Amino acid sequence: MEKNNFLDELERCTHGQESPCGCACPFSFPVRDFIDKIRRGSFGAAFRLYRNAVVFPDLVWRLCPAPCGEACKKTLNGTPVFLPLLERAAAEFARSTDPIRYNLPKKTKRAAVVGAGPAELACALRLAEKGYPVTVYEQSGRLGGAFLEVLSPEIVEREIQKQFQYTACVFVKDTRISRIEELDAEAAYLCTESGIEAKGEGALVCPGGKNPVESIAEGIRAAGEIEWYLQTGAWKNRKQQEADGSRPGPGEERAADVTKGDFLRIATEKERGEGSRAEERERWEAAWSKEQAKAEAERCTRCDCTACMDACVLLRQYGSPPKDLEKDVKLSLNIFPETQGRAAMREIGSCNNCNLCGKLCPSGIRIGDFLLQARTDLCSSGILPPAHHEYWLRDMEFSNSEEVSMFYQPEETASDYLFFPGCQAGGSDPRYVSLTYERLLARYPKTSLLLRCCGAPALWAGEEAAFGRELEQITLYWREAGKPAVILACPTCHRIFREYLPEIPVKMVYDLPEIWTGMASPFEEASVFDPCASRDYPKMQAAVREMAAECGVRLKELPYSGEKAQCCSWGGHGYVVNPLFVKTQVREQISQSGLPYLTYCTNCRDIFSIQGKECRHILDLLLGINFENREVPTITKRRENRRKLKRELAECYLSGTLLFENSGKQENNILTMTKELSRKLSENLILEEDICRVIEDCEKKGRYLLDAESGHRIGHLKIGLLTYWAEYGEGEGGLYSLYGAYSHRMAIQGEDEAG
Repeated sequence: MEKNNFLDELERCTHGQESPCGCACPFSFPVRDFIDKIRRGSFGAAFRLYRNAVVFPDLVWRLCPAPCGEACKKTLNGTPVFLPLLERAAAEFARSTDPIRYNLPKKTKRAAVVGAGPAELACALRLAEKGYPVTVYEQSGRLGGAFLEVLSPEIVEREIQKQFQYTACVFVKDTRISRIEELDAEAAYLCTESGIEAKGEGALVCPGGKNPVESIAEGIRAAGEIEWYLQTGAWKNRKQQEADGSRPGPGEERAADVTKGDFLRIATEKERGEGSRAEERERWEAAWSKEQAKAEAERCTRCDCTACMDACVLLRQYGSPPKDLEKDVKLSLNIFPETQGRAAMREIGSCNNCNLCGKLCPSGIRIGDFLLQARTDLCSSGILPPAHHEYWLRDMEFSNSEEVSMFYQPEETASDYLFFPGCQAGGSDPRYVSLTYERLLARYPKTSLLLRCCGAPALWAGEEAAFGRELEQITLYWREAGKPAVILACPTCHRIFREYLPEIPVKMVYDLPEIWTGMASPFEEASVFDPCASRDYPKMQAAVREMAAECGVRLKELPYSGEKAQCCSWGGHGYVVNPLFVKTQVREQISQSGLPYLTYCTNCRDIFSIQGKECRHILDLLLGINFENREVPTITKRRENRRKLKRELAECYLSGTLLFENSGKQENNILTMTKELSRKLSENLILEEDICRVIEDCEKKGRYLLDAESGHRIGHLKIGLLTYWAEYGEGEGGLYSLYGAYSHRMAIQGEDEAG
């Protein structure tokens, strides 16, 4: 993915944006914070948030037509989160509902408000609370305006007195203002019904046609505009917006719009239980207990999308939402490293590129592709530490060397199929390849065989040129075989072919039920662990489940399976960059179920088995092998397995003729070590053959340190990008006993390198 495309996608990320209910609310009400406080039982703090947003809390919760309910995502399930009663609960259970008495210095500039309806009272209250001298003129003898049309005078008067009790606002009743010149103030807020012509710069007219709740919100916004004018002597773009008609009203700039007529109808329905809201009458009238209010708040999903972070171990580990991650990646791609740190190098190097994030994201944002492109850019710029991917690139080179790679075509004519098992299946167990190919040939004699790597390590390392060369080689062999359909056994190979070699038709070995007979299972019940590379290919996932069922296995789905399949930790080579992330990822995957796992990726199978999880490859069941959970091969053993596979296939299908003299080469013929040490070397990605080279070089040159106490020799040799150290001693029969080994990326100046 190009970075610019990702930036375009990132604009669709809703994380951190206002919730739908907050957008629908005419007030600037922090709904998420309010809900969180109710959840915790902090009713007093919740009430203060609510009161600060609406200024007349006891009126608003009674009158609000709750447009938030229409916007609430819970509406999809039939019952929105009911904010009005949560607001009522906050008021009832708060220790004090008196307005906060602020000790603010009194302002010298005065404001006048003509009218005492919802908007005018809200404007007056907000300005008075900030210390402005405010005078309210009302031509009638009562305060409240439209409030009095739907609520009893007692409730309205009580709330107005309560909220204005700590202000110096002056109310002048039974007084009609006909001209703006009658007002002794620097700024004035005029109700529409006053009929006063707004002359001069300091007058602002309240737009009409709003319901009481929206009018309160309008008055609060007007107070902010008037304060700006009093402080600066200019309107904050307000006059121009009014002049050209571009200024939106509350209902136009929010997700829901309820007119005054609609409001009166809804308010009446609330009181009488009529119309579509009759079924909610009890909810409107019944007061909740604290526990009921907290339970209602618990139903809120907060509508702050965290889908990618909830599912991705990497994003959770760093707490990086997509937009923050994008900023850090930009810093990492900075071409002036001496002036700025690289903030996201671990995230870039750790990502599995499984793209579960893109599948779960409502906007389809594929963070994995973005991080892979960033890794590629860093690699091409020479900034990405090459040692991070050294082991896997060397392993790819080994897989594609003449020592273990092989192309076999049974007949000179074009093949019907080309079997491409990938490099890891033979390393895990050579029989996965040899026995499967034997069955393919029995049914389809004109099936060619190609042993090599698909190039995924180069792709994950950001090595574009190397990856391109591997694709070219595969394409050449495919053409030589007559452009047949390619049969794959590895989901990662399948993904590489589908995405980067779309001209080559492919299918999985599991799509050929006709070649499988005599299937059985070592367990009766299991869960299928879908490899992450299978996510976009439900046909592959379904085929494996059908095969498992035919083997007699009852399947129970994992929480993350199918299109939500997660990575076992192998993809992307994050092991060197971020071992803590990898360990956490593996631990989470194997803890999804206590049942045995059945998978169709050899890396998934072996990684889980190392951690003690009972796990089988589907080929174990289809081929009738490994019913006793076999020991997972070390990385050294995986190389030996591939050499063994090449040797056996060459002897079987090439009439015993080996293509070169080292086809049967056996490594590690000079070392002895404990099983625990062999496993430790494998965990640290140290090949035993590399340690043999260290010892051979040390002995040949006589260059090593001698530990006088133990008699052990300690030597080193740089191989590729890494320096390897070995602690060893002479053993029996001309062998050397290995006591310890490790590697590091530092080079020792003046030392020779191995070829």
